[in-house]
Amino acid sequence: MKYALYGLPCAGKTTLLNEINNMPVFRGGEELNRLAEGKFAELSGEGKESVRKKYAAKLAKKTYSFIADGHFSFGDRKVFTEADAKAYDVFLYLYCAPETIYARLQNSEKNSAFKGLSVERLRRWQDFEIEALREECHKRDKDFYVLDNVDSEELQRFINRIENGFSSHALAVSICGKIRDMYHSHNKIYICDGDKTIIKQDSFRLCTNDYVTHAFDGGFYTGYQAAGFAEEVAGFEYDMDKLSGIKMNPMVYDQVKNKKYIVLSSGIPSLWGKIAANKSLTNVIANPYICADTKFFVVKILRQMGYDVTAYGDGKNDLYMLKEANAGYLYIGKAMSRSLYGADVSGINLIYDRTPYIMAEEEKKSREIEEDVAICRSSSGYSGSKLRATHVRLGEGMGEALRSFIPEVGTAILTLERSGDFFGVGVSCTYNGVYYRYNPNIDELPTIRERRVIVIDGVINTGKSILDVIKKLKKDDPQKEIFVVTNVIYRDAVGKFSDYKLFAVRASSNSYVGETRNTQADGKGPDTADRLYNIMG
Repeated sequence: MKYALYGLPCAGKTTLLNEINNMPVFRGGEELNRLAEGKFAELSGEGKESVRKKYAAKLAKKTYSFIADGHFSFGDRKVFTEADAKAYDVFLYLYCAPETIYARLQNSEKNSAFKGLSVERLRRWQDFEIEALREECHKRDKDFYVLDNVDSEELQRFINRIENGFSSHALAVSICGKIRDMYHSHNKIYICDGDKTIIKQDSFRLCTNDYVTHAFDGGFYTGYQAAGFAEEVAGFEYDMDKLSGIKMNPMVYDQVKNKKYIVLSSGIPSLWGKIAANKSLTNVIANPYICADTKFFVVKILRQMGYDVTAYGDGKNDLYMLKEANAGYLYIGKAMSRSLYGADVSGINLIYDRTPYIMAEEEKKSREIEEDVAICRSSSGYSGSKLRATHVRLGEGMGEALRSFIPEVGTAILTLERSGDFFGVGVSCTYNGVYYRYNPNIDELPTIRERRVIVIDGVINTGKSILDVIKKLKKDDPQKEIFVVTNVIYRDAVGKFSDYKLFAVRASSNSYVGETRNTQADGKGPDTADRLYNIMG
């Protein structure tokens, strides 16, 4: 097998390769310079690309196992070529914390060109390389592994495992053979993740008294992490009696129970064998070596075989499978998996609990926000800067709640002026969506390309204003997913938003028409926007 070891400058590739003794090692920088007769750095961009392709072609001709280091990109400039893709069988990516890389760069003369990059720029660069290289491997049916917390001994052990037949793609091929035997006709089938998707619980944690593995702490979910987890739990004893508490997840199970489905789990086979028997589940495939890439390849291969695949999952381990399926459904329930924070789930449908979320009624939140809620009440007498700061603070708290439920990438925040101004700013300080402001009385509705839209108002009384905005959004794109967010909603209006997930700081039994005045009487009271802008009568 031919191995490529990629990673950012100062990630530690050289240190690892210096201790490799079970196969030949090629150092990309040295080999490129040799081919350029010692003048690689002086070449033009085209000249460097030509030498890189020549080097990759030489590697492709070798008939023995080796490992070579290299670079996928330099900042915004991608240097990975088709020749590189053909030269290697397995792509390894060495992850290193951006803070560590930053510190090393400050003392690296060789990599002085990158010394001025901030930690955040390094983080973005590394994240881009990991996802882009993963995509290149997915296109070419090649194995991709992110190495985190690895030393030279562990690297050699993992390479030996691959040399002895370990492969995320090969595992997918084997699984597809089993699925073909289950369902001979090439028609519509359903692939469901197991834990926290088709069942509500995590069967592994349930039967190990909440044992927590750290194999996936980096959020990579490649075969390297899966192999580490499988090795970690080998020989575990499980409390099988706990499986009696397993409950099916009707939001997913009811979608597939009468159809051709397969449960594809990275869980423990013995646990899932028992669950299948207890719950009369058919066609369960469970294996701790199943990683995110295995699931992706399973769907890709099935589609190539002619199947129409609908897939369900709940976390990062399912993300690429859901994107590759003809239709993918991400189960969120009451909270999104933390593994998906910051992930791009565009093109994936969301399945979630539409029960309204009222922050002040959450026990863990009530004491924290009690004082701020009191300041916001129309009877408090507060206006101007104090009220504005309070709205921002409550918005920040709501933004945190939204982060745990709605994926940030590909989501728009539409704040309605004027009462929503400061609350919406607060939300945008902690929830990293694309930010828009809109005054329905004077503005044209902004062109919002994002599929998901969080519509924010400071106060919802009858609900008419915000429902009119939703109607406009749906007219432009009926497929838009709408979420409604407010500081306070009149309790009788809550039911008007049953078709949408509603988030509110509080629900009030008090309803009045806003007017430029200081006190409330005769069904009229101080307008929230006037209070925020300190223009009370």
